[in-house]
Amino acid sequence: MSQSPIEVVAALLIHQDQLLIARRHPERDQSGWWEFPGGKVESNETHEGALSRELFEELGIRVTVLERVATHTHDYGDKVVRLHGYRCQWTPQPITLTDSHDAIEWLAPEAVEMDSLAPADRPLLQALLS
Repeated sequence: MSQSPIEVVAALLIHQDQLLIARRHPERDQSGWWEFPGGKVESNETHEGALSRELFEELGIRVTVLERVATHTHDYGDKVVRLHGYRCQWTPQPITLTDSHDAIEWLAPEAVEMDSLAPADRPLLQALLS
């Protein structure tokens, strides 16, 4: 890993024992992969602030960011990301998909297919399940 990692945050959003995953839009980087929603941390942001902003921008929802579950650094070849997964509390509200994702699913965490998740997200799911 010769590049500096891009700092990224992801929401491990559980409601009624179901975990939210979102599929990357076909016209976006990493298209077709399922992931935990979130995004890049800007230079002036905390992880919690970035995650709150990203979830509002991508899904139109407000959450309370709770504890960090895991951090994983992944080299995609063209970029390196350091992904920080946070458990988030969600009050039911409408979810609006933007150009970041084309589908969402609520699944029991153990029912999420590891092979369908973006590679950087897989260790977060493993940490959540352990």
